[in-house]
Amino acid sequence: MSATRILATVLLVSGGVLELFALLGVSVMRDVFDRLHYVGLAGFGALLVGASILVRESFSLIGDKALLTGVLLVTLGPVLVHATARSMRVRERGDWRQGIEREREP
Repeated sequence: MSATRILATVLLVSGGVLELFALLGVSVMRDVFDRLHYVGLAGFGALLVGASILVRESFSLIGDKALLTGVLLVTLGPVLVHATARSMRVRERGDWRQGIEREREP
C-alpha cells in the first residue's frame, strides 16, 4: 500500500468516526440546544471525508468538489446552528429581544 492510500484511509475512517460521534450526540442529548452543539461536529467529519477523497483522487473534478463541499459545510454550519437556535428560542420564549430592555435598566 502506498502512503497516499494509507493517508486517505486514515482520513476517511476519522471522518466516519467523527460523523458517528455527531450522530450519537444528536441522538442522546435531550434538549434541542444541547443537540445543536453536535451539528457543527458533523461538518468537520464531512471535511475529513472530502479531504480523503482529495488525497485519493488528487486535484481533479471530483476531488475539488469533495473538498468544496466539506469547506462549505464547515463554513455554513455555524450559520445554520445559529438560525436554528434563534428560531427555537423565539418559539419557546417569544421575541428574542424581550428581556433586553429589562437588562439595560439599572
